[in-house]
Amino acid sequence: MVVRHSLPEEGDPALPLEEPASPDAGWRLGVICNPESGENRRSGLREFRRLLEGEGRVPCREVRNPAQAAFALEEFARLGINLLAVNSGDGTVQAVLTEFLRFRPAAELPLLALFHGGTTNMTHRDLGLSGKPLEALRRLLLWIRRGEGRGRIIGRSVLRVDPGPAGKPHFGFFFGAAAVYRGIRFFQARIRRVGLRGNAAHLAVFGRFLWALLRRSDELLSPATVRLAADGRDLGRRPAFLLLATTLDRLILGWRPFWGAGTAPLRLTLVKAPPVWIPDVLPALLRGRSDPRLTPQNGYWSLKAREVEVELDGGYALDGELFPPPRGGHRLRLRSGGTVRFLRIFR
Repeated sequence: MVVRHSLPEEGDPALPLEEPASPDAGWRLGVICNPESGENRRSGLREFRRLLEGEGRVPCREVRNPAQAAFALEEFARLGINLLAVNSGDGTVQAVLTEFLRFRPAAELPLLALFHGGTTNMTHRDLGLSGKPLEALRRLLLWIRRGEGRGRIIGRSVLRVDPGPAGKPHFGFFFGAAAVYRGIRFFQARIRRVGLRGNAAHLAVFGRFLWALLRRSDELLSPATVRLAADGRDLGRRPAFLLLATTLDRLILGWRPFWGAGTAPLRLTLVKAPPVWIPDVLPALLRGRSDPRLTPQNGYWSLKAREVEVELDGGYALDGELFPPPRGGHRLRLRSGGTVRFLRIFR
């Protein structure tokens, strides 16, 4: 039995993208787990595997790359899985979404339950179950078996990135370029090696950027040249200090660097290089608060859109996966790839 839940299309402000979830809805649970994701690798999965083995009817597939994720999704489709728990980091969630949505519509994707098995876990913090993976798995099983807790289904637009007519689309939730791309490269090369994770790692990268801003001359601040068009409106070409687009409500450390109005699903923020007033406006920028200096005249844009065209001479990141710049740069189209549904359980 496959249970379908209908949520309204994104962009309709009159209808909520949230509804109650009943444990009595005939759920068939499957689990995808990446043992090489940050938290899973550090803590080990012995107790997680043991708990699943005690639930002999719950299939679990361990994946380490997109091809293995695709194979697991095909098997789970044959088994009629309609509730898919993903114990991983952001990159594996992005791989699961991409391998599924390249071939099938979002309405056919099972309901997702995300466990914090990675290092950054930005998608999970916004849409997943709280706690470490073992605790989240126990809560999910108790909700299915005994109805313990309060389940909610949250619908969220997934971000589709099309890299031109010859490229294959990727699906995720957070796109970043310029400072975002360089910051993730710095994290992977320097911070991950010393074992920092979670908020401590995020604060270390943020501190490194503050140091670069004070110095005013640093490789991390090297701009990317960006040309944007949002819903057909040409925003011009300029050097960018920061470019990000997302359908998430909050980013790392709870930041919400968006202040554009409207109901379209994509949130876009661009900061021109070199950034002006940045020490003074940074707190407002990160919280999406109103500040009279956060204006296009000062090099700050934030808006909502249904479709964004991007020309970029540097690399970009999608949910932590890096895409280096090809010869001639990137020409991308960003838009909604449909509504994906997530299960959250509250005590």
